[in-house]
Amino acid sequence: MNAHDLIAAWGVLLRSSETDILQLVLRAPYQYKHYQIPKRTGGVRDIFHPTPNLKAIQRWLVANPLSGLPVHESVFSYRRGLGIRDHATMHIHSNFLLRLDFSDFFPSIDESWLSDFLFTQVALGRLPIDMDAIPTLIRILCRFSKVDRTMALSIGAPSSPMLSNAVMFDLDEHIKQQCAELGCTYTRYADDLYISTRTPNTLGCAEAALRKIVAERTPRLKINEKKTINVSKKTTRVVTGLVITPDRRVSLGRELKRSIKTQVYLSSIGALGPEKTSRLGGLLAYVRDVEPDFFIALCAKFGPAILEQLLHREL
Repeated sequence: MNAHDLIAAWGVLLRSSETDILQLVLRAPYQYKHYQIPKRTGGVRDIFHPTPNLKAIQRWLVANPLSGLPVHESVFSYRRGLGIRDHATMHIHSNFLLRLDFSDFFPSIDESWLSDFLFTQVALGRLPIDMDAIPTLIRILCRFSKVDRTMALSIGAPSSPMLSNAVMFDLDEHIKQQCAELGCTYTRYADDLYISTRTPNTLGCAEAALRKIVAERTPRLKINEKKTINVSKKTTRVVTGLVITPDRRVSLGRELKRSIKTQVYLSSIGALGPEKTSRLGGLLAYVRDVEPDFFIALCAKFGPAILEQLLHREL
């Protein structure tokens, strides 16, 4: 599939002329709307949503030519049928846990890195695109930043999650191999990397190996030192927001459970408010997936009808 084939396919998708699609490709890196959402840990996160037509093309790319790109088995983010409970379960049998976090993950995957990756995937036969079409793909997949004058993946674009997973495949494989040699389990969820083991005094070696691999293979990625966590079974171990209990179960944690019980009670007496009640419905859907035993306990305490009404309201 060459650049002309892509333009023609996008014209059919958007019911637009070739001229209109060419104009869209030229403007694409600048066609993003900026939002800010609060972070759980404080501050705000910058989100850049592409315009509807650009978003439609990005989704088409994910479903079609980009669908054959590799995703490592150690990755649990942005994969259909897998969630944070599956991810946390990978570490329940370990006594020691290390978490590291990449700073500015999506924006670190810039035009140069993505271009090199896509050219390699074409050469390997994983991407059914002609080499001369890659610059067109880059314009569709990357956002231009007015701040640092670069083009890179954007938080908010539907194509960024799967592309980030694919770009990281080589790094994930090398880290997993090194961790396996040390008797450790490695997983990644987006920009969060987790290593766990049952063997004392092993995580230090695993962390040193990981940092060396990152520095050599993905030098654009920087570890956020403020978020590095190294804990043992003697303290609370948290994996993507879920608590690993001393008896090796995945839990929401006592504090969140207590808050949910309070919110359900307030909702049952009409004292929660419509906006918080709607959010509670989404939270309960999350509870049902992550810790079904707790959801059953809520049903027993407040009645299935109240819980179902809250879930229905969320929908």
